[in-house]
Amino acid sequence: MRVPKVAELVAADLRRKIIRGQLPVGDSLPNEPTLLEIFKVSRPTLREALRILESEGLVSVRRGAQGGQVHVPDVSVAARHVALQLQVRNTTLEDLFNARRIIESGSVRTLAERKPKAVVKQLREQLDLELSLLDQPNAYASAATRFHEMLVELAGNNTLTLFSELVLEIVDRHHHDTFARASGLEREYTDEASEHHKHVIDLIEQGAGDEAESFWRFHIEGAAARALRHLGPKTIVDLLD
Repeated sequence: MRVPKVAELVAADLRRKIIRGQLPVGDSLPNEPTLLEIFKVSRPTLREALRILESEGLVSVRRGAQGGQVHVPDVSVAARHVALQLQVRNTTLEDLFNARRIIESGSVRTLAERKPKAVVKQLREQLDLELSLLDQPNAYASAATRFHEMLVELAGNNTLTLFSELVLEIVDRHHHDTFARASGLEREYTDEASEHHKHVIDLIEQGAGDEAESFWRFHIEGAAARALRHLGPKTIVDLLD
């Protein structure tokens, strides 16, 4: 067994305190002299521990003895690590869209079976935002990604929500690339996507679980076909450029 370095143990203790709320998000970390006194370690060891937490997006460190600030880690940090793993495994964009189809379609069915009015209201509000951005492809791509994210988030499963956020953080880059290469077709794509978003909301509101799930699979397959047409069928997932 590998014995953890002292810096890793210090980082683990601070990480645990952040997760448990003992070091609240937004608060400042204790300053360097205080942390050195608490952990009884050398200054280089403490700074190495803080660099570990900074790489995880849990803290931002002020140079010198002033400590730093506690943060909620952004999902983009994890997405970069996931994207690297996907690249190492030669994962294609098509493979990524298949994962989306599985995750999102099941969530759409869950929402339709529950047909909660509050969820329908939130989705329609997001659709209204999309409709205001039909002629702004770059902004529209981000709004559409958020709509997909909400479908999973509002279904209420935290694990699937996190998986979805990781996948969509990666897919969002490719959405923007697709619009950038779809010269002259942008409005056609935004119109069609918004029509599909409206239809799936209607199906959720009606409680039509089978139809909603089937339709959302169709929608994602169409989005995948467009992306593959413009970016290529063998595009490797890439968030590192």
